[in-house]
Amino acid sequence: MNLQFFIVIIIGIIVGIILLRQIYQFFFTKKDFSHCGGCNMCELPKKESSTGL
Repeated sequence: MNLQFFIVIIIGIIVGIILLRQIYQFFFTKKDFSHCGGCNMCELPKKESSTGL
């Protein structure tokens, strides 16, 4: 019974550390939104308007 209790406590501590790290990264790290996802749809209208059909 004591072994199971210690295993549950250790797993709880590990899960708590992971959750705290994810919360910290979500709120306190700077995200770069300058590049959406790698597609070239933002550049496509610029290329079409510069060709001058």
